[in-house]
Amino acid sequence: MKLGGVLAYFVSSLGAFCAHALTTTDVLPGGIDSPSIRVGYIQGIDEKYTQDGSLMKLGDYKSVAFDAAHLAKFNQDAKKLIDALNHFGSQKLGDNFNLGVLKIDTMPSVKYFAPVYARGITDKWTVGVGLPVVNYTNKIHLSQEFSNTEYYRQQFSGLSPELDQALNTNLAASTNQTLVSKGYKALGDRNETFLADVQLVSMYRFYEDDTQALLFQAQLGVPTGPKYNPDDLAAINIFGRTSLTNTLAYSRRLGMRLSVIPYLSYMYSFQDTVDVRVPTSEDDTLPDESNKENVRRKIGDIATLGGSLVYDYSDALSLGAGYEFAIKEQDTYSGSRDSRYDLLSQDTAMKAQRARANISYSTVKSYFKKAALIPTVFSFEVSDVVAGMNIERQIVQELNMMLFF
Repeated sequence: MKLGGVLAYFVSSLGAFCAHALTTTDVLPGGIDSPSIRVGYIQGIDEKYTQDGSLMKLGDYKSVAFDAAHLAKFNQDAKKLIDALNHFGSQKLGDNFNLGVLKIDTMPSVKYFAPVYARGITDKWTVGVGLPVVNYTNKIHLSQEFSNTEYYRQQFSGLSPELDQALNTNLAASTNQTLVSKGYKALGDRNETFLADVQLVSMYRFYEDDTQALLFQAQLGVPTGPKYNPDDLAAINIFGRTSLTNTLAYSRRLGMRLSVIPYLSYMYSFQDTVDVRVPTSEDDTLPDESNKENVRRKIGDIATLGGSLVYDYSDALSLGAGYEFAIKEQDTYSGSRDSRYDLLSQDTAMKAQRARANISYSTVKSYFKKAALIPTVFSFEVSDVVAGMNIERQIVQELNMMLFF
């Protein structure tokens, strides 16, 4: 009777690729119930693999340089100031004017608590449900660096109130003022707890003998989490989606203690409608509230190929390691206006490589030998996105505690 590793529960983090690998093809015996608790902590999401695969801090990736060219492009008053400064001598003082770099430092983290309940319908078929509760925290700090305004204050202070105001601009404060004026939520620290998308799972083992097994898993994500918020630049915005993930896993024993488990999965996201702010051009980084529109959205599908090695050190202790590759298609948007929906799809295609390791302690065999009071499984897993494109790095630590009755 095999009871371990019943439910592979999917939890999304920032970037939409964080799936727990199948490390077993076991299912519950018919009539057996298995409640479990998954507790996880996701770090590293303040780093992102960019379009060329480089790993960057989000603070550096999202920083904006407010030099003369940038200021003139986005602010007509700044352009007038630059033109006026250029008339002082032949040193092009206006073109050299620089308010510096607005740096956005973030410290996001995600903790989740997921009660899961599974039941063996038959000896081959197990169903389950997971209710993920997510706690999202983020410390956000705006700072201004590399400005040459001090030199300009010394040279031109007192010439005019408008010039003095420009030279004393606080980029951090003015950025939040601009966000609020455009209908966005001001950037600040976050601490939010909410129910994410509920997961319904069906696992069916087609074949099993003494050395191998073949299992199919279907997993439906129900959009019970927070809806997409176009007015909050710091929102997670990866919940409230309907998805179906189909996974085929094969396990084979290579000896008395070692097993290999390759798997292939495909996650299909159903089209939905969301409110978004549609940019008017490539330079429109903060679309106005008037550009908000209800559009049709199709999140790109994700294909994953991976494998795990499991070593049974003893009847109670197992060690596992795995690696997987994932590719996500580009998102697509469409609407009823003649808007630049193509800009919403930019940099939404993703690639990721994830490595993982886990350790598992089981009292199942001891229970049947009457050496343990109840059959339980405790497992701990660590995984990391070690390479990718257009995806946040995700270091996941998860503890899973399972009971059987």
